[in-house]
Amino acid sequence: IGLFGTVVGIIRAFHSLAIAGSAGPSVISAGIAEALITTASGLVVAVPAVIFYNYFLRRVSTIMNEIESISKRVLVLLGLATGSKPAISHAESNT
Repeated sequence: IGLFGTVVGIIRAFHSLAIAGSAGPSVISAGIAEALITTASGLVVAVPAVIFYNYFLRRVSTIMNEIESISKRVLVLLGLATGSKPAISHAESNT
């Protein structure tokens, strides 16, 4: 939204300048003001969005690591992990 508004504002500023000829800064100030307002609005939305995105990405990564660690421990306890021995052998369980 911010980038699109910036482009539209600059286009309007140059269009106003083209219509008015070689007029002063007052002719293009409305278009530039529009461009700056939309840029600022875009930043107000984008910066918190990036912060929250990074927070949730880190949180999901932490949870995934915890789940992986727990699942590896469960597999080792069940004797299903690659290269591991069961916690209770069949001979011990029959006695």
